[in-house]
Amino acid sequence: MNSIKYTLLLSILVLLAVSCSSVSEPDKAVHQLEVTAELSEAEVDSIASALSLFPNGTQFSIAFISDSIVSFYGAHRINDVLESIDNHDRVFEIGSISKVFTSTLLAHAIHDSAISADQTVRDVLDVEMAGNPDFTFLQLSNHTSGLPRLPGGYTFNFLWNMDNPYKIFDEVELKSYLKNDLTLSRDPGEAHRYSNLGAGLLGFFLSELENISYEDLLQRKIFEPMGMNRSTTDRENVEEYLVSGVTKRGGSATNWDLADLAGAGGILSTAEDLSRFIRSNFNPDDPVLSLQREPTFQVSDNMDVAMGWFILNRDSGAKWYWHNGGTGGYRSSIVMDPDQKIGVVVLSNISAGHSKADNIDRLSFDLMETYFAN
Repeated sequence: MNSIKYTLLLSILVLLAVSCSSVSEPDKAVHQLEVTAELSEAEVDSIASALSLFPNGTQFSIAFISDSIVSFYGAHRINDVLESIDNHDRVFEIGSISKVFTSTLLAHAIHDSAISADQTVRDVLDVEMAGNPDFTFLQLSNHTSGLPRLPGGYTFNFLWNMDNPYKIFDEVELKSYLKNDLTLSRDPGEAHRYSNLGAGLLGFFLSELENISYEDLLQRKIFEPMGMNRSTTDRENVEEYLVSGVTKRGGSATNWDLADLAGAGGILSTAEDLSRFIRSNFNPDDPVLSLQREPTFQVSDNMDVAMGWFILNRDSGAKWYWHNGGTGGYRSSIVMDPDQKIGVVVLSNISAGHSKADNIDRLSFDLMETYFAN
């Protein structure tokens, strides 16, 4: 994909637009990353080139998945030296990649006949919503619900609490917003518009439907069955494994609390756990994950949307399933080709507000192209 298309996709997918004031470039780093049996010198240089853009304290945790074989590579920048480390089981905030898992829960609910994809939320749940909107569960999943990116009327709160902007959205606040302040920017199903609010509400509504918490839904339906033992929305459960986030200026970032909008970006995970999820998607006989990957809306000739996934239509004819994520102290990207049974995970602890943060996404694409071309 050319740089213009990259820019368009990345502008859509960052979880929250953080302040764009200038950040000084870091000093040049000494490249001491190790070439391994799995990674060529060119691939390691590609990782080093991306890592060198970010301040000291930044880490990358990378997984390469090829059918049933997974290889890991970790790197960090300390005292302006790039060094290899083992961090495959260390925990990062994954931001909007959480939306993929929220849609996996939707696919489970559909497969279990608890709901149908095209049922409206109002037809299923007794929830008061201003204007009685008719968006469906599927439309919340593929960003065609007509909901705005963020809850209307909360701009000041987001600006005032940039270090942890979603923390006020507990059940009481969210239900009050739905009842009194909910507005749609366009009719449901009319167009694609990326919405953190919509994805967060999807997780909230599925929790209401099943009458258990979003965290418990994730654990029962996805994380426990797949052996994703360090994936959670409860930071206290993984505190000892957590990699600290880094702000765009190289300071210590505050971890984000997404309260009852956790479905939009509240999951913490590891490269190892995410590789397990990708490998599960390589099984064509898995009815839930196969359902989730079906295209549901065409954004452009180059991109379709499934439940939670963006499908990148490559010039080669391949279809790459992709999502990225960003919070105040982390940036991540996962991409996979289920037909070829290959995938890449790149987790980092650099703020999504860093001016070079989109290089995390670009690195995941570059590694897909070079690693699996060998």
